[in-house]
Amino acid sequence: MAESWGSIIRWLEEHLPHALEHLQPPASWGEISTLRTTMDRRLPSDLIAWLTLNNGFGWQADFGRLIPFIYIPMGIDRMLRDREMLRSVSATVFPERPIASEQAPAGTSSFEWLDAFLPIGDAGTDIHLFVDLRDGDEFGCVRTFDAESGGSSIPEWFSITEMLADVADALTLDQPALQDHGRRYHASTHFPTRPPHGWRPYIEENRLRWELVSLD
Repeated sequence: MAESWGSIIRWLEEHLPHALEHLQPPASWGEISTLRTTMDRRLPSDLIAWLTLNNGFGWQADFGRLIPFIYIPMGIDRMLRDREMLRSVSATVFPERPIASEQAPAGTSSFEWLDAFLPIGDAGTDIHLFVDLRDGDEFGCVRTFDAESGGSSIPEWFSITEMLADVADALTLDQPALQDHGRRYHASTHFPTRPPHGWRPYIEENRLRWELVSLD
């Protein structure tokens, strides 16, 4: 995980150095303890390790999107603020929310935002990248939540470590990210209308962007 994050930082230093002006210092153990206490759940060790290297990017970060295809990593304060907002919205929309979804294994679908979801990526919209902290074989998987499109996605990555390695390879090797996810999603679609796809990084107007590309 640390090696992948180091590769990402070196790539930013070379190609988008202004991005690092918005990178926040490592989270303190006090901040991490607050996160653990608030979530009241086990946190993935690679998430904690990542936070000890950085605490996300500041609110004014404007260098594009580091995590394909529309996300900027959040700091702990943003994680908890957005989580509370999403919990409030979910409680309003689903006042009789069944507890079964909270008890289902990590990685399973949910139409509503759950207490066990921790947002880690800001899209500047109602869509969030989150870590699923429910128990199960896919504990710690990284997914997308979009209330307008049916709730939570299938896992995009199965860990923070896998996510950062995928992003690092995409940036440094100029190859599409999310290839495994694209193929899993394609295989789970009963009647796919297009081939599996991934996201290739490119720079435009001094901003990092991601282009949808078909996979062979």
